[in-house]
Amino acid sequence: MDKIRLEIVGMSHSQSQSGAYALVLGVPGESKRLPIIIGGFEAQAIAIELEKMKPTRPLTHDLFKNFADKFGIIISEVIINKFEEG
Repeated sequence: MDKIRLEIVGMSHSQSQSGAYALVLGVPGESKRLPIIIGGFEAQAIAIELEKMKPTRPLTHDLFKNFADKFGIIISEVIINKFEEG
């Protein structure tokens, strides 16, 4: 299986699902895009990290990040191995 590196290129309101967002992934230097529909809380957490903002209190995913940091867990890659129904 050939791997393709993707980066976050943007985020917008989902046109297919009310109250959801589209996290847009893209191939660096190319026009290929892969939108992934995510919820509002996930979109907020990603936006906070991308903008290097500090929330007033820890968010839910911060618990997992602190756990991973404490035990030296590093996520080196995420593989999308199945794409169904658009």
